[in-house]
Amino acid sequence: MTPCVQSHYKEEVEMITIKILSENGLHARPASLIVNACLAFESEIFLVKGDTRANARSIMNLMAMGIVHGDEIVVEADGHDATEAEETIVSIIEGAAHD
Repeated sequence: MTPCVQSHYKEEVEMITIKILSENGLHARPASLIVNACLAFESEIFLVKGDTRANARSIMNLMAMGIVHGDEIVVEADGHDATEAEETIVSIIEGAAHD
């Protein structure tokens, strides 16, 4: 995973790039865990794959991204608790690789 900070949005947005190692990609169970985890944070949280950017609070948006094994995605968060939010989402995605 590669942490970085970019400022091409209104404010600085923290980003972490992660490769999907789960053979099943990002399926319904980890997607629902991500959505539920987002409830604990005030930051805006998005997953980005290529040109597609999805609100991580929406399971429909996450599932529609079609994230599969080997894809590289960006976990993007903006807000005072962005770092913690990103670390939590990355932990869920990494945990899904062991399912």
